[in-house]
Amino acid sequence: MIKRKILSLPAVHVSSLLFICALFPALLFKGPQIEFFAVTQILLVMWLGWVVLQSHGSGLSVPKTALALCLTLFWLWLAISLSWSLAPSISVINFWWVGSLALVFWLYTLTPDRDSLWSHAAAIILVLGIVLALMGVHQVLVLEQQARSIFETRNTHAAFLNLVALPASAYFLLLMADKGAPRHFPGLLGAVLYILFLAIFMTASRGATLSLFLSMSVLVALSMRNLPKRGVVVLLLLMTAAYLSTKVSHGELGERLPQLMHDSGRWVIWQSSWDLLQASPWHGIGLGLYYLAFPPYRNPVDNSGGFFAHNDYLQIWIETGLPGLLLLLAVLFAALWLLVRALSVKSMSQSARIELTGLFCGLLAVAGQSFVDFNLYILSIMMISGLVMGRFHQIANRELKPASMRIRFSHLIGKQAFPVIVVLLLLLPVLYFVSLGLANSYYDKALAQAREGKLQEADKGLATAERLTPADDRMLIAHADLYRHAITLLPPDAEGSKKLLYQDALKFLDRAQHVNSLRGLTYVIRGRLYQQNPALAGDNGYELATDAFRRALALNPKMFQGRMDYAAIMLQRGNKDEALQILDAGLKYVYYDMPDLIPFYSLAAKLKRELGREEDAKTLEDKVRYLEKQAAASYYLRGY
Repeated sequence: MIKRKILSLPAVHVSSLLFICALFPALLFKGPQIEFFAVTQILLVMWLGWVVLQSHGSGLSVPKTALALCLTLFWLWLAISLSWSLAPSISVINFWWVGSLALVFWLYTLTPDRDSLWSHAAAIILVLGIVLALMGVHQVLVLEQQARSIFETRNTHAAFLNLVALPASAYFLLLMADKGAPRHFPGLLGAVLYILFLAIFMTASRGATLSLFLSMSVLVALSMRNLPKRGVVVLLLLMTAAYLSTKVSHGELGERLPQLMHDSGRWVIWQSSWDLLQASPWHGIGLGLYYLAFPPYRNPVDNSGGFFAHNDYLQIWIETGLPGLLLLLAVLFAALWLLVRALSVKSMSQSARIELTGLFCGLLAVAGQSFVDFNLYILSIMMISGLVMGRFHQIANRELKPASMRIRFSHLIGKQAFPVIVVLLLLLPVLYFVSLGLANSYYDKALAQAREGKLQEADKGLATAERLTPADDRMLIAHADLYRHAITLLPPDAEGSKKLLYQDALKFLDRAQHVNSLRGLTYVIRGRLYQQNPALAGDNGYELATDAFRRALALNPKMFQGRMDYAAIMLQRGNKDEALQILDAGLKYVYYDMPDLIPFYSLAAKLKRELGREEDAKTLEDKVRYLEKQAAASYYLRGY
């Protein structure tokens, strides 16, 4: 009886629940937290399974539209590009990451009762947007921090709120025009919009602010012809009031907007990224590999994290080649063309016109800001964009009535065998994501155990992580470094044990280089292994170590720890000048202030003083004292 009730649940209730449950861990995923990514993808795969299981008798209706085709081809090209990726395990993760836009679009499109799905999901997203907006306002006014709520940057926070605020603005206009709507509804939604606009302006994000102004201009221009002007005026007044409130309480946005054309930081990143593009402009280097391939091309004055090109279109071109860029642009133009065609239908209702325009403007804000940011690589934004694009596609198709293709599984598979086949097929990606999440948990735990001196436990944890994800080079590098450290703890007479650990460490490093040839840390660990074990490395140990460090610095010139190791070899040989040249090549880069730089600056200052470069030495010594004071203050604030 219970089983019968579960199977008869409305598909849309399950779908909306799965989407919302997938969105929450996606908001917490910022890159290293693979467990959250895995949970999100498992829930999306479960949604896919639920939709397919409901379709055995009726089949799946696949619309034949340019937008659906372009988005699917873009997704397909991401999959094809995995075949030549220089680090396939990273690219596979990014395929699901970036591809969440297309996956959620198709999940929405194939869900039977999409209107109910949208109403449930949109309400939760609006509430979520208010909560994040209030968090951002609190960070600015109370904590005196940048407004970014749970996101890594204020720009991402603002992009998320734009995606919520613009469709909500369209619904506000509809409520203002609807004389039958309860009076408190427009007032309540107006208050929500004021909070959203205020939070966006308080981020002082120039890209998000300009994208909001542009998208709102399109919404207003297209709404003026279909709605009473009163609603549009009230909406603009809300936005203006939010901007003026921000200017009074937090004037950073007013200061930053005039500096937009003089933002040298992004120009520096784009110039270096353009140089990287020239290495493989046609088919790309592999999805998600920008941060690994970028360091050799990086301008020394670039103080960014180096993870993104701060231009999605440039980065997707670098990673997936020219076809990837053209297909992404084709998706945007297909959406624009769909809007133009739908709005040209004279019989289209007023509410459908405004909702369609509001949804398009939300997508436009994300696409516009992506010229100066990395929204394509923010999982939560891609998921909501996929949902918004699905709703946009649905409303337009109601008017245009395009042809569709119906896939009927009942003609191919029996009713009893169908669920078994679907579950078995979807079990493959689910098992992959489970392995991915578990491996990252074992990896993090093993690193913590190694820091505590629990080397045997760390060894077992890393071995388990490797079995779960054998192509992840991070586990292999960590295992090699663990064995390198273990060798130093063995007594001098344990030559046999040292040799076994040494050989195993080299095997780990060989495998790491095979699965990912772009990570400089692999060569740093290799160089340290040779450097610390000259007897095991043989007569050419010195050459092996220096070659490893050269390779590491060629892949990542900003890796100052590797520079110190390389310089140490030169000092052992009595080559002070060469050692200082190695350090000088790293000193020209801009680093974030951190205690780890103290040994680097101290060694360079010592060599400069010994070689008679007193002023340069004094400058570095001042930096060392500043970092030491910062470190001491940090410990004091933490209560140590």
